[in-house]
Amino acid sequence: MLKKIYKFKTILLLALILATAWPLSSAKAETIATRLSGRILLQVQANGEAWYVNPLDAKRYFLGRPQDAFNLMRQLGLGISESNYQSFAVASAPKFKGRILLRVQANGEAYYVDPMTAKLSYLGRPTDAFALMRQKGLGITNSDLNLIPLAGTATTVTAPLEKDFNWRFDNQAQSLDYALDAKLYAAYSSSPKVFTYYVGQEPLDARDSFYSMFLKLRTEDNQTLAVLGELKKQAAARGFTADQTVAFAMSFIQYLEYDRAKLDSGKNVPYYPFETLYLQKGICADTTFLSVLWLRNLGYGAAILDFPDSNHSAAGIACPTEDSLNGSGYCYIETTNYFPVGVVPPSITDGQATTAEANLLNLFDASRLGKMEIKQATTGKIYQGVKAVKAEAAALSAMKVNLNLSSANLKNMEAALSASYQNLKEQEAILSAYKSSGDIQSYNNAVPGYNAAVSAYQAEVNAYEQAYSMHNQQVSAYNTRYRQFYQQ
Repeated sequence: MLKKIYKFKTILLLALILATAWPLSSAKAETIATRLSGRILLQVQANGEAWYVNPLDAKRYFLGRPQDAFNLMRQLGLGISESNYQSFAVASAPKFKGRILLRVQANGEAYYVDPMTAKLSYLGRPTDAFALMRQKGLGITNSDLNLIPLAGTATTVTAPLEKDFNWRFDNQAQSLDYALDAKLYAAYSSSPKVFTYYVGQEPLDARDSFYSMFLKLRTEDNQTLAVLGELKKQAAARGFTADQTVAFAMSFIQYLEYDRAKLDSGKNVPYYPFETLYLQKGICADTTFLSVLWLRNLGYGAAILDFPDSNHSAAGIACPTEDSLNGSGYCYIETTNYFPVGVVPPSITDGQATTAEANLLNLFDASRLGKMEIKQATTGKIYQGVKAVKAEAAALSAMKVNLNLSSANLKNMEAALSASYQNLKEQEAILSAYKSSGDIQSYNNAVPGYNAAVSAYQAEVNAYEQAYSMHNQQVSAYNTRYRQFYQQ
């Protein structure tokens, strides 16, 4: 009985949509697939079979029964953050027309984004999926439907996962949302991560050859550099110079999470750059590989800077010899924490660079990290931005010196005030003694001297308060520039 009712409803639906079937037979197959991307199609010349045109591959997927449609559409879903969902629910999701979105932080609730309005429709149950097919379905003839490539099963496409990247640049919040392919991540995860060679054919530098493995992209990888492309678009929209774009892209990497769990596990097998992006975390080698790869793509000379004494790696960017480390032609870029390009971190704690409070000494000297080895060096454009960083560091150091002098001066003034105050108290005691003994003459003779001492003390207090206020203003100015320098 339920089956007959279901068939009757399907036939009724066909009768309603038959007159609105879209004639497309004159269009090319790829044009039809593109025009119908994300649409639900109903095969009006058959039994009303429903199909979904997946925007990811422009192929049609058979929806079948309500439960089948529900399961398949969820399998093709794109995971999004809760913040994105809240934004899309209030407004719309124009970037994701025709896609299935999954609220990964809300038990994977599924929503269909209408390809026409970009509004979200909830897919709570199989019956919701069937209702969606009735409401959003577009009739299509068999001949036109056949022009759209047929997909196999939903497992033939691995839906990407929307990643939210948040970082700071110029001490202002930045963000980028990008869908990264889980299938590509799996491919990189299973790629070789051990360098092998035949006995007697050892490379001149095995570590350099090992590193080269991680700076090569898989042929199907169209995303590792695409993320950089999105950053370049943001930089161009803000009028950034080429050097500013470098600093912008490096800050993106510097704010990726430091993978302390990986470090603590002792299994420090490197990530390929795409893995680091997909996981949004890594240790120094991982983020260094990503940085060097991107620097090369930006056209700059780049290298891996190894510090075996500190068990640490950093990226190097080609810069003027006078600004470079040990005249190497490369300036330091820390990748495990934010530091301006060129600045060497004061210390490395548990594998991650840290900022020592108010430390501005030897910021461009890497000798504290031990011996430096340069690997995978390439030539290219010369980064000129380190001079400005050095100038700002010098200005901060000068401000710090002046603050120290001001602080010392305040302490001297405080000591002088204390002595003056003590002198006043002693004179007050003498005056009190004169008054108590009835020696009015001596009391009157001492009053002018006391009043002069009070006036002098008040002048000292005023001078101290003025110096104190100016010192606080200087402290505030210094703290503002210091926080700007380290983006704190």
